[in-house]
Amino acid sequence: MYDARQVANWFVRRAAQDGRSLSIMSLLKLTYIAHGWHLEIWKSPLLNNRIEAWQRGPVIPDVYHAFRNQGVQVSTPVPLSESDVPDYHQRFFEDIFRLYGHLDAFQLSDMTHEPGSPWESASRRGHYALMFDDEIRRHYEAKRSEAAG
Repeated sequence: MYDARQVANWFVRRAAQDGRSLSIMSLLKLTYIAHGWHLEIWKSPLLNNRIEAWQRGPVIPDVYHAFRNQGVQVSTPVPLSESDVPDYHQRFFEDIFRLYGHLDAFQLSDMTHEPGSPWESASRRGHYALMFDDEIRRHYEAKRSEAAG
């Protein structure tokens, strides 16, 4: 498992390769989506951080607080003691970026607000409610089934 800030740093660096920055909302959603697909593919969490249901969707507070001082647009990785990312995770993150990195923050946010989503379920318990990995995994398993069906 990774500290979500390390995964977020990967996305910041990857966007910079394309001469882009990411909005903080996009960064949060890409990191969350990577976690969701990791749960679906490997049946294990990618992140060891708390994920909460905020008004605009899933938020990893550690990522939000680490990057928010950069403003709306994030262009610099945060200082962090990072471990190496194995090749299979590099490919996985690249796939997530290729599939979702071109979407704007509101498109990504809309994706995380789908009816029956883990965010919707957690939001019923109140804003800032904890989002559970089992619910996130089931949601992404359903997305895979829909895509295959």
